[in-house]
Amino acid sequence: MFQTLVWNDNISLSNIDRFEKSIKRLLYANLNGLILNLENVSYMNECALGIIADSIKEAKEMNKELVIINNTTTIRTIFEIVRFYSIVQVFSYERDALHYLEDYFSLTTRKVV
Repeated sequence: MFQTLVWNDNISLSNIDRFEKSIKRLLYANLNGLILNLENVSYMNECALGIIADSIKEAKEMNKELVIINNTTTIRTIFEIVRFYSIVQVFSYERDALHYLEDYFSLTTRKVV
């Protein structure tokens, strides 16, 4: 089961706590895959990057997968600078993220006989 968190605001000190709580709520829900939709975000501070990185690590420890949807140039540049692409799958469209998660979990749940 997968769920998407659509974040529609820039992420700064004024809403960083709400952002973290929203991600953690999804992380601890009974889900396999989490999609963080940042299509409408044009700015995020370093705290947001840390929260996302920690959540990716936590998800993997829980045998979950967190992926990101982003198609803004600014966020893409930030992700390139901090090398986020080496730790998380980033997609331009939700359908691509869903296909990835479906394939990922169908491969990991197959039994080898």
